Amino acid sequence: MDRDPLRTAWFRFEQISPLLDTGLAASERRRLMETMSTIPVVWPSGRIAPVPVSTLYRWLKNYQQELRIEALFPKSRTRKATSSATPEQWAQYALALLEEEPKRSLFILAHRLKDHFGLKKLPGRSSLYRALRKDPRYRKLRMRAHGERKLRRRFQARRPHDIWHADAKADFTIRFVGGKKVKVRILSILDDCTRFVLRALIVPSESTRAVVKVFRQAAARYGLPIKFYADRGSAYDSWIFRKGLAILGVHRINTKPGNPSAHGKIEAYHRSLQRWFVIELRHQPVRDLAHLQVLLDAFIDQLYHEHVHRELKMTPKEAFGECLSKRLVSLERIREAFLVEKLLSPHKKDGTIRVNERLFLVPRRLVLGAEKRKIKIFIDPEYPQTPYIRLPHGGIEELKPAFKTAGTSKPKPPENHQEEPVGSLTPLLERYRGRKLPQANPGFGLPEIYQAFSEAMGRPVPLTEDEAVLILDWLKHSGPFAPKAFRSTLALVLKRLGRGRPLAQIVSALKKITDQLKAKKEIL
Repeated sequence: MDRDPLRTAWFRFEQISPLLDTGLAASERRRLMETMSTIPVVWPSGRIAPVPVSTLYRWLKNYQQELRIEALFPKSRTRKATSSATPEQWAQYALALLEEEPKRSLFILAHRLKDHFGLKKLPGRSSLYRALRKDPRYRKLRMRAHGERKLRRRFQARRPHDIWHADAKADFTIRFVGGKKVKVRILSILDDCTRFVLRALIVPSESTRAVVKVFRQAAARYGLPIKFYADRGSAYDSWIFRKGLAILGVHRINTKPGNPSAHGKIEAYHRSLQRWFVIELRHQPVRDLAHLQVLLDAFIDQLYHEHVHRELKMTPKEAFGECLSKRLVSLERIREAFLVEKLLSPHKKDGTIRVNERLFLVPRRLVLGAEKRKIKIFIDPEYPQTPYIRLPHGGIEELKPAFKTAGTSKPKPPENHQEEPVGSLTPLLERYRGRKLPQANPGFGLPEIYQAFSEAMGRPVPLTEDEAVLILDWLKHSGPFAPKAFRSTLALVLKRLGRGRPLAQIVSALKKITDQLKAKKEIL
C-alpha cells in the first residue's frame, strides 16, 4: 500500500461508495460485490489487481461503524520488539557459550540452558535462534565458526584472459558399452570474466601431466592469460607447473588451502556439469574415453556456452566472443616452457643413455664434446616416455630409442563401420559435429605454416615472440589457406625476394598477394 494513509483511505472509499446506497437489498449488494471483485483496479502502490470480496466486506463494515474517512485508514501492523518465548538472559547466556566455542549447535545450547536455569523442558531451538540473530554478535560468531574473519567480496575480472581459473571436478564412475567401469575426472580451465570454458579434458586424475596438457591446449588456441588461479592441489603447486608459468610470464595467484568459497565460479560450473552432463550419462551409451571426450566437447559447445548466465545476463559465448589474448605465443615456446631438465651420464662404450628404464641413442658429437660426461636431457611431463635434447641452433630434438621393445607396435585404428550409440546426449553431439568451424583445412594449420617457413628459411620459425606475433596476426588477417596454394605462393615470394630475406619482409610480401586475391574475390 501507499505510505500516505489519507490517499489509501480515499482509494478504499471510492471502491465501497457504490455499496453505500441504502436502497440496495442484501442480495443485490452481494451480487454487486462479486462483480466488482472481477474488475482489475490500480491500487495506490501501483499494483493492478481486483479487490477481493472479503476485503470489500471489511472496508464496508469499518466505514459503517464510524461513518467517517478516518475509519478506512490502514492499521499499523508492528509487532512487539521483544519476544516472551526466549528471555533476554537466556539469549545472553547462549551468546556467552558461543563466544567460548563458536561451533556449538543450537541443540547443545538448548541443553546447557536447561541445566543452567533449571528448566523442566528444552527451550525451542527456533525461538532460541530468532532471539540470537537479533544480536549483532551472533553473526560474527557464526562467521568465526566457519573460519572467516570478515564478509567476502565478490570479484570478477574486467576483461577476457585477465584471469584463468582451473580445477577438476570430483571423480565419477562411467560405464562403457562393454561393461567396463572407469573412474574419471573433468579438468577444466574457465575464463573468470566470461565463464567461458577454454578447455575441458577427461582425465584419470588431477596430475601434473593432465594440468600441463589442458593448459597447453588452451594457450595454443587462445594465447596466454595475465594471471592463473587454482587451488593448492599438488599438481598446481608442483615445481614443473610453477616453472612453466614463470617462463611464460603468467602470474600465479596465491590462495589458501581448504578454501572452496574462494573458487565460487568454477564450483558453480562443476554443479552445472553434475546436473546437466554427468547425470545424463546414465542414459547415454559410451563406447570409450575418446567418445566420452567428444560428448563433453559437444555438451560445453552446444549447451553450457549457449545458456544465459544469471550474473552476466547473456551467454558465455556472447560474453567471450571468440576473443584471443593479446599475449600470443608460439607453440614451440609453450612446449619448451614445461620441459624438465636432467643431467645424465651416457654409457662409456656405446654412448647410450637410460631414461625411464629405456635406452636411447645420443648424437656422437654431443657425447665426445661433453667435458664432464654429463648431458642435459629434457623430459616432457605430457609425454614422459620420450626424452629430448637441445640442438646447437636452439631447437630441441627427440632422442631415438636404442632398440625397439616388445609391445611397441602401433595400435590399430578404430573401424569406421561402428554404429554410433544413441542416448540423451546424442542430439548435442550431432549438432556439434555439424556446426561450421572457423578453422583452416584439415591437416594444415599453424604448425604446418611454421614448418613451411622453417624449411624456406633454413632455421626454426619462430625463434622469438615477435616472430610468433607477426605470423599469428598475419594468419588472423589473411587466413585460412589451402596447402598447395600456400606453398606455391611462398615459393614464388622467395624466388622474387631471394634467399636470406628477413621473416617480416616475406610475410609483408605474402600479405600483399593475399590482399590482391581478396580484392579479386579469389582464395589462396
